[in-house]
Amino acid sequence: MIMKKLIFGILFLFFSLFSIKLSYAQCCAAGNPISIAPEFQQSYKDNLQISLLFRQSYSNTYYNEDEVIDIDYVDHSGFNYLELGIEYGLLSMMSIRLETGYFLSKYEIYKNQDFEEKKAYGIADLNVETRFDLYQKPSKKIKLNGSLGMKFPVGVFDLELDNVKLPVQLQPSSGSYRYHGGLLISKGIMNNKVSIFAESRVEISQRIRSKNFDYKYGTVYVLTLGAGYKLRPNLSAFLQTRAEIRDKSQRENNQIVEASGGTILMLVPQLSYQFMDGWNLNLAFLSPVYRHYNSIQLGNKYSFSLMIKRNNIYLHKDRLLK
Repeated sequence: MIMKKLIFGILFLFFSLFSIKLSYAQCCAAGNPISIAPEFQQSYKDNLQISLLFRQSYSNTYYNEDEVIDIDYVDHSGFNYLELGIEYGLLSMMSIRLETGYFLSKYEIYKNQDFEEKKAYGIADLNVETRFDLYQKPSKKIKLNGSLGMKFPVGVFDLELDNVKLPVQLQPSSGSYRYHGGLLISKGIMNNKVSIFAESRVEISQRIRSKNFDYKYGTVYVLTLGAGYKLRPNLSAFLQTRAEIRDKSQRENNQIVEASGGTILMLVPQLSYQFMDGWNLNLAFLSPVYRHYNSIQLGNKYSFSLMIKRNNIYLHKDRLLK
């Protein structure tokens, strides 16, 4: 009973944060893109997991708050991003994950043909994250996980083209140390054929003081509610509703960047396919259905991700799988 009260108290606190922040921010972010698919911590010790993810994002419409407007500036922008992830079960209740990414391209194409398009590429940030079990009730098919992590700006920042600095949203690295944490709870029903889950996350950035920038990204809040259905033993379909909220950013002398931050509500359909021995293929498509930006901003049209993952490379210290 005490454990149940503690769990629901933690969840109430996290979800309350989101309800308070629904009037704030979202903008194009540098560094590693925020994860789309909630993932649980490894359930046993000495298990090694390797994943490779490709993500594409495309934006082509300006918004003033929640209204579409026509501005003769950027025609479209986006990125193509590749990420390698490695996760290892240190203990039966805890794993550590490392992620490092590379932007194959990050670009802005302008409507005015006299403006030269801007393109960048390079290493993004290094993410170090610990995932841990907080509570499990197998008889009720309930599981609660937590995560804490830090992103290190190891990649390319202060990038310049022809002695002109690129804007912060085109830099491959965020240039900032970022701290993040989250809670993820799931419940299996109908003999685990259906699963429902909820996740809340927060990411806080340090101020950047570099050669070209004195800047601080707004704090990011993410709330996800979703459900999954097992179509076949090796094939599952998921649907998430996802809210991403970002506070306004700051420039030098703590000046508020008015055209930054906002709230976006998205639908994320997703397919997960298991094949061979321990392989998993995950396909997700993110489509905004509501947005409210602070002032005028270029809004994301869609994001697409494809991830291939290999589980169970090690089950035990003395057993190597293939």
